[in-house]
Amino acid sequence: MNQNLNRFLGFSIFIMLFLVSLTSCTDEENPFDLTDDRDVFLGTWNVDETCTRDAYSVSIEKDPSNSSQVIINNFWLIGYQEKPPYAIVAGSSITIPKQAICDDGSNLVSGSGTLNKDKITWSYTVNDGADLYTCSAVYEKP
Repeated sequence: MNQNLNRFLGFSIFIMLFLVSLTSCTDEENPFDLTDDRDVFLGTWNVDETCTRDAYSVSIEKDPSNSSQVIINNFWLIGYQEKPPYAIVAGSSITIPKQAICDDGSNLVSGSGTLNKDKITWSYTVNDGADLYTCSAVYEKP
């Protein structure tokens, strides 16, 4: 009987350690967590825009301060050194809430887009203080 009790206790401890090891990993330890909607939006994108801008590229990265947001560097060809807009990602939708961009806050932007495979189709407005631009753009992976 004592031998059966030892086997039972040993087996119970093994099961508990196994269960603890399954739950000890966090999302921060796994950079390839496929449950983060933002992952498919990340990287460099080639931009074709209808406003008075030339073709250019942007870089989208995770916003380290918010787990549902991304940062769009060089949005509207403002330059990589300027303050970029943030956008909220939910599934295949991306939304830029109304906000001031550029270091001097001179441009107000807002808009939304939809991701389909390796293409984001955008509609947004930019108010530079003198003019209101209504733009459409397509972002594609190079």
